[in-house]
Amino acid sequence: MVICHCNLIREKDIRAAAQRGCPDAETAYRSLGCSFQCGGCEDHADDLVSDERAALIPDRDVRAA
Repeated sequence: MVICHCNLIREKDIRAAAQRGCPDAETAYRSLGCSFQCGGCEDHADDLVSDERAALIPDRDVRAA
């Protein structure tokens, strides 16, 4: 799915950038050689990065704490 129509960035591109270590959408876009244009996708892109980064962090076993 296209997330950013200005730069033609797809959801999978943003998720891959997050998996490579980009901590936020702005950094993800820079890693793709782009930057925000109209800004309409910024919130959605930030959510995608956050979701992907959260999936990389293993769940803590609260019983062990």
